[in-house]
Amino acid sequence: MDPTAAFPMKALYTRKHPFCRLAVFLLLLLPVCGYATDSGTELEVDASLREEVSYLLSFVGSDAAGNETFQLDRISALLRFVTGAKDPHVLYHAGTLNGAPSAYHEFDIHRSLSQILQMTYNPDIPTVVTMPASIRLSHWSDIDTPEHSFPKLWEILPLLNAPQFITGVEHIVNSPDQHSGAYFEYDLYRTLILMKHEGRPVLISLSKQKGVSDVGKKGVIIGADDNWDYLYTGQAGVSYAGLGWVKSYMYDSYSVSFYIETDAALPTVRFGVFKWMRAGWAGINLARPPHIFRGLERFAKNFKMVLENPRLGDVTAVSRDFANIKSLSNEEQRKFIEGYLKEIEKKCRLERRFSDDQLKALFENQKYLDGLKKNERQSLIALAYVKNMLDTSPNREMTYLRSEPDVAK
Repeated sequence: MDPTAAFPMKALYTRKHPFCRLAVFLLLLLPVCGYATDSGTELEVDASLREEVSYLLSFVGSDAAGNETFQLDRISALLRFVTGAKDPHVLYHAGTLNGAPSAYHEFDIHRSLSQILQMTYNPDIPTVVTMPASIRLSHWSDIDTPEHSFPKLWEILPLLNAPQFITGVEHIVNSPDQHSGAYFEYDLYRTLILMKHEGRPVLISLSKQKGVSDVGKKGVIIGADDNWDYLYTGQAGVSYAGLGWVKSYMYDSYSVSFYIETDAALPTVRFGVFKWMRAGWAGINLARPPHIFRGLERFAKNFKMVLENPRLGDVTAVSRDFANIKSLSNEEQRKFIEGYLKEIEKKCRLERRFSDDQLKALFENQKYLDGLKKNERQSLIALAYVKNMLDTSPNREMTYLRSEPDVAK
């Protein structure tokens, strides 16, 4: 699909009206990657699939249906769609939901569902580890279990004889958008359904945004996005030149995600996700399916790379390493981050991303470091840990954080 069909970019660039020119730049405010120019044809999935998606979404949110009413046979066609063959040149979507457009994306992960659960839904491993280009901070602020703690889903999996539900609220701070630099803080209602279908283990993850996000804040991507070097200024607005004053928001979002183990021997899990988003400025929704799709691609690329990397295959050791990170004193955390931020400052100067005055405002007298909260420092160290583990060079750093000798060296 050509995104200019919905928002005629060339025409807007040539017009003189200031709002027209502003509208072009506002496309950059979305909390996802840039618009697609080669995404192919858009195709809405058929009505029966949309009905099954709506049925699943009825189980998330403050007015969610009771778990006891869940009927597996009411989503059977949807599960077949996720695991079935697709045209790679088609951008699938599920229509709009409360004014929010949608997109669908899928990919295979060469891990068992148990291994994926241990990495992605493990309270001992920060979310930034598996979603380094998407999430800065994430925690469940409310969990509807008797213990009010997150269960070990991978231990429940082999004992399943009926679908198991986990519900609650997750607090998110995402990473800077690749074009505007904006990042957002918001809450999501969450529902997880762990079950089996035709003998195969399945996790369904549902989310529904709880109210409007906080105003978008200025973030900066230093170097290539794949480096995961991000700065978070805490200042409202966007980092795009000339539009720093713009107040952007995520107004609404929903997602229906599937993890379906398709081959236990290899192993392989098919991940498929429908996502809806309504985001922009002054109440104007600027999200389009290609924007959402590109954001999902950004997430998928890094998610798959981390989960499939053999250096992170020993989840027990990884969990111990993060326990070591959490046990670092404030001074030890600061010492590590201080060196990292000096390198970031050097990169900023080389890229000429900031004026001298701006650099002083960010880094002079350790202002940026002093402004980081404990959870933000831990997230930054966790991110550095993942980068270090994925690096195959012999001079990797941070081995002192590992709980056991690094046998790869």
